[in-house]
Amino acid sequence: MPGTLLFGIDVESASEDSLGMARWGAELFSELEVPVTWYVTGKTLEKYPEAFQEAAQCPQIDLQSHTYSHILLKTVLLQVPPGREIHGATDWYLRRGGSLEEIEADLAKCQGIFREVLGAPATALTGPWNYYRGLGDRPDLLEIVDRLGFRALRTFGRDEHDGQPVPLAWQPFFYRVQGFPHLLEIMIHDYQDDFSWEAFAAPKPGETYLEHLKSVADQVAREDLVWSMASHDHGCATLQACEERKGWWRGILRYCRELGFRFLTVSQFYQERILARS
Repeated sequence: MPGTLLFGIDVESASEDSLGMARWGAELFSELEVPVTWYVTGKTLEKYPEAFQEAAQCPQIDLQSHTYSHILLKTVLLQVPPGREIHGATDWYLRRGGSLEEIEADLAKCQGIFREVLGAPATALTGPWNYYRGLGDRPDLLEIVDRLGFRALRTFGRDEHDGQPVPLAWQPFFYRVQGFPHLLEIMIHDYQDDFSWEAFAAPKPGETYLEHLKSVADQVAREDLVWSMASHDHGCATLQACEERKGWWRGILRYCRELGFRFLTVSQFYQERILARS
């Protein structure tokens, strides 16, 4: 097989961007018949329940959790690359994670909203901002997410400097060593979105994110890898803006289809890995 794509979009802002995503985002994936996972914050689901209930009817869309309030599960300490300015910093940038008590309360609240709005709790979770090693160095957090019913995690999305890109050589894995062999980390590879690429890669004039993604896809195809690709609901407040946002989504999905990729939601991928292990 030439590669597997897990496309996940963080729908996080509980704003007109999120509502626009719910209204118009499903059209692209229905058009291309490409499965996708939307990681929705509980506050977004709570604010626009009817819109996401309707989106959940699309067979291509798998709705999963992005915490309730976008609370960080771990602290991010980013070493800014030389010559860059990221989040207003030129050397180090710190973003604090929540306490265990805050995180557990937040995730429990999110699961309650998923039950209320969609009829079932989420089984997959994306950690806001993502982290180096995912939750591999935090078995206390793994205990919490396990107890609350999460099985697939998307929390490993930074390199050893808490930056990006994340190498494709780092592939999905189970948290067996930590004592949770049924919890699967699917990661976020490369950059977390086009704005992350612009910040960390400092592209030259004329370089485009789509062309960069095509080079990533070529590697995935050559080496038959799993590629967990990320984007966000940012810039989807109007139909015109959402169409512009979907430009590179459509471009890379069509390119991956030409290469013969498999497309899976996180739920499909988790079940495949569990069965393969059995």
